[in-house]
Amino acid sequence: MYKRIFVNQCGYQPEMKKEVTFRTEEPVEFTVFRSDGSAACKGVAEKKIVNESAKETDFIGDFSELKDEGRYFISAKGLGESDTFTIGKDVYLDAFQKAFHFFYLQRCGCELPKEAAGIYAHAACHTGEATVYGSTKKRNVNGGWHDAGDYGRYVGPGAMAVAQLLLAYEADRGLAQSYCNPVNNEKVQKMPAYLAEVKYELDWMMKMQREDGALYHKVSCRNFCGFIMPEEEKEELVLSPVSVTATADFAAVTAMAVRFYQEYDEAYAEKLAEVSKKAYAAMKEMALPGGFKNPKDITTGEYGDDCDLDERYWAAAELYKAFGEEMYRRDFEALAREKIYHGYGWVEMGSYGNRAYLSTTYEVDEELKKQIAESMAELGEKKSEIAGKDGYGTALSAEEYSWGSNLDAANNGLHLCDAWRLTGEEKYRKAAEQQLHYLLGRNPMGLCYLTGCGTDAIKHPHHRPSGFLGKAMPGMLSGGPCDWLADEVTKQIFTKETAPAKCLADMTGSYSTNEVTVYWNSAFVQLLCEVSINSKRQ
Repeated sequence: MYKRIFVNQCGYQPEMKKEVTFRTEEPVEFTVFRSDGSAACKGVAEKKIVNESAKETDFIGDFSELKDEGRYFISAKGLGESDTFTIGKDVYLDAFQKAFHFFYLQRCGCELPKEAAGIYAHAACHTGEATVYGSTKKRNVNGGWHDAGDYGRYVGPGAMAVAQLLLAYEADRGLAQSYCNPVNNEKVQKMPAYLAEVKYELDWMMKMQREDGALYHKVSCRNFCGFIMPEEEKEELVLSPVSVTATADFAAVTAMAVRFYQEYDEAYAEKLAEVSKKAYAAMKEMALPGGFKNPKDITTGEYGDDCDLDERYWAAAELYKAFGEEMYRRDFEALAREKIYHGYGWVEMGSYGNRAYLSTTYEVDEELKKQIAESMAELGEKKSEIAGKDGYGTALSAEEYSWGSNLDAANNGLHLCDAWRLTGEEKYRKAAEQQLHYLLGRNPMGLCYLTGCGTDAIKHPHHRPSGFLGKAMPGMLSGGPCDWLADEVTKQIFTKETAPAKCLADMTGSYSTNEVTVYWNSAFVQLLCEVSINSKRQ
């Protein structure tokens, strides 16, 4: 059905700003109906936006006055009805549970039983030793999460995912601790199941650390496999060479993790501190101009990054926050005085460093701290301005619908949350919420980009277990619209004239628009936790 009314299909917390987008050329009167058909409220959508990203005209309606918990839909004459949605305090609990359980379902190296994995249960996979590239040496690197729709495991993106999940835990511990896994629970692990799951990835990353402290960049087969279950991939596992980015990211995230695990396992926290410092020392001696490149006979995800200064920046800030040693402070401040870095992705990671430096209990340069805070607030203001001019409230400009645009949408929400925390200005909090609404259905495709949620979600992600079984694993965030036309599916469907925000194919073959990754999910989980708790604090 062709949609012309767009809402967050999962719904809204009562005190949130609630907007609806109408694809129409003129103002429209609308009614919000309860699920029983009775009218809850009426409104007029008069705010007009000429939407460059979607190549359409939109009118925006506001129904924030509606705060009663219940199930609703919106109707307008000549435009039909919206998807149904819920208003309630715990409206995002289901989305959170599914989005976080995805990490368990991505586990490598262990059996996933039916009681915890359902139809996605499988035998232990990738349990053999990996060959160190260019040698005959073997190494046990079992464990961790499959990175994406394929079965590779990559240190940099994994470290990013862990960092975001830990920050999510910090933002809303209550929501995080609501997660329960039938075979991975607090009684068994002696820590919340949420932290136990994150620990599974940390444990694997420790195995990727070489004796001199440096980190192998990734472990994978030489080429991507077909659409098979993970235990059926039998090709040789290969450890790609070490990289600065993997080493710095590992140093940073293990330092960050210390404070989270001290409460539950002091010996483990001490181990994290030890490997973090060892990696940092190795990083200081490393140089890889141009960044990591795939060896010529390996074609799996490269995750190349020609600038490693922001990773060093994050590592220095995180180790200073954790350990208070002057060397780390000097390293961070020297980099920050040259440039204040931003970013919550795996390429640009400065925001993690900024948060660590601004929140450390150790002495800092107060003037530099002020400059960093002002720069973060300025970035939030830029995102807010873009969001205010978009028909769906997203802070993505028309030029930013690239590979993984939904990651950028989620991370834009995090930048807006940063600005809200630093300034106290409500407009940033409200704009951050709009990024969540965009991901959950209020977007030009009219799709909930999180599988298994909402009333009309992504159904055919580029994800091997989902493709093999013919059913989308729940709780996965699709990559989102990408106007690169980078795969054969999108080349057949779209043209260069297609609106950037509509270049998404819900088809298994569209890896450039419809793949999934652990670090896209982590961005969604962090945004959800930060927006959810922020809304409750009003």
